[in-house]
Amino acid sequence: MSMAEPVVSIENLSIALPIGGDRAHAVEDVSFKVMPGEIVCVVGESGSGKSVAASTLMGLLPHGLKIASGKVIFAGEDLAHASEARLRALRGREVSMIFQEPLSALNPLIRVGDQITELLNAHGAYPGKAGRARILELFGYVGLPEPERLIEAYPFQMSGGQRQRVVIAMALALEPKLILADEPTTALDVTTQAQVLDLLRRIRDERGTAILFVTHDFGVVADIADRVLVMERGRLVEAGTVEDVLQRPQHPYTKKLIAAVPHLDPAALPPPSEEVVLSVEKVGKTFRSGGGWFRKARHVKAVDGANFTVKRGETLGIIGESGSGKSTLGRSILRLIEPDAGRILFAGRDLTSIPRGEFRSERQHLQMVFQDPLSSLNPRKRVMTILMDGPLAHGISRAEAERRAAELIRLVGLEPAALERFPHEFSGGQRQRIGIARALMLEPAVIVADEPVSALDVSVQAQVLELFNDLQRRLRLAMVFITHDLRVAAQLCHSIAVMQRGVIVEYGPTAEIFADPQHAYTRQLFAAVPGRAFDLSRQQHSA
Repeated sequence: MSMAEPVVSIENLSIALPIGGDRAHAVEDVSFKVMPGEIVCVVGESGSGKSVAASTLMGLLPHGLKIASGKVIFAGEDLAHASEARLRALRGREVSMIFQEPLSALNPLIRVGDQITELLNAHGAYPGKAGRARILELFGYVGLPEPERLIEAYPFQMSGGQRQRVVIAMALALEPKLILADEPTTALDVTTQAQVLDLLRRIRDERGTAILFVTHDFGVVADIADRVLVMERGRLVEAGTVEDVLQRPQHPYTKKLIAAVPHLDPAALPPPSEEVVLSVEKVGKTFRSGGGWFRKARHVKAVDGANFTVKRGETLGIIGESGSGKSTLGRSILRLIEPDAGRILFAGRDLTSIPRGEFRSERQHLQMVFQDPLSSLNPRKRVMTILMDGPLAHGISRAEAERRAAELIRLVGLEPAALERFPHEFSGGQRQRIGIARALMLEPAVIVADEPVSALDVSVQAQVLELFNDLQRRLRLAMVFITHDLRVAAQLCHSIAVMQRGVIVEYGPTAEIFADPQHAYTRQLFAAVPGRAFDLSRQQHSA
């Protein structure tokens, strides 16, 4: 294959949706090429068809979807009409895929080394001892520490970043010409994400591998893309170099997506009152596991001596990498996890001194918004019932609970008819609005929100952040907002607590920390923010 020839060429591809869908095609009349040594990013919101288009190259279309027309030309062969046996022979050897969630892509019951060995054996490559040597070589290349030890590890014994590196090593095992990366950094914190992006760039530069990278994160696009394809409702609406698309977007949809990217300039927020609603004093939580006659027990200090206050009308952002202890701290405030040290004062009362059986009456004042609304909303109940369950359990009359539900569903931007529907009938952003409405049903003074926008598209994320800001202005809540996204924290939080390995290493007003971070770890987080060098905030203002 000469350098002038594309690795893959998609020609007028259309993929039909089952009858009764919201449109006729998941992908409609889409054409593009990927050249050797090129990273092409496909961006768009959920439902835009970007993952479906990528899956077609591997012959991995979701059940019920089929190619209606068009070609998928790879090395002169049309894969749109290739047999399953032929596609199986190509997968791994010629075309590999990096999935969004490595924990679901890896078999939890098989050691990671054996899983890569299985791939090598399926293609008759690197037999015997050569296979182990190849895996160790790959683990070293992708930057996994102690390859000799990790080759024997199970997926659950590794961090999220390490698992993603294993998946990348597996994708590289047979030197494919094309790698499909489907949202491979969405679930990672900023520093791990930056490391994975650096690794993919190195693979492109050193091996000349073509990479088709599916994402909804324009910061990632700015950092890694050579060219960008923008998809909306199955159609390719804009394509060009990363500079052209991000600096000079032409299509209204592209402009809307870029404008929705939160920027790093802290927002001007209404000042909180002087009334302290929540005070966390030297709170700690240690997890203990293992131990026995021949094994030493393992102690992990997930939270170590946390101190902060939250005033009425204030949003405190807790930021840090995965494993920093921020979610454990958030859940400890609500005693969903029992802290084993320190005090949590609400309205002057120490919540940790209340017997667990008597804590229920206090919980109505402190509510939580979870990261994944689909798993936190009962799929068998209508929205009205979901919203009313809490108030009814706390002795509020049915008539008053119905009134609050009707009022709050409008407050979060949904129509009253939504009360009669089930959670699966809503989009991700709408479900998160329902989760926020449920948290407000008991008129709490404190809300803890644990990564509530991390899984949302940029435009939906912008809407939910604006909703949080609007609720804060109206209701003057005290909020603890847990996130790994510094852009989100800049737009929502009055103050910031930075956590590293269970310890709050920096704490203060958002504007001060963003202007002049003092701790080395905080500076490391800022340096890892995707798209920072591209100045997306400037682009969105000029769009």
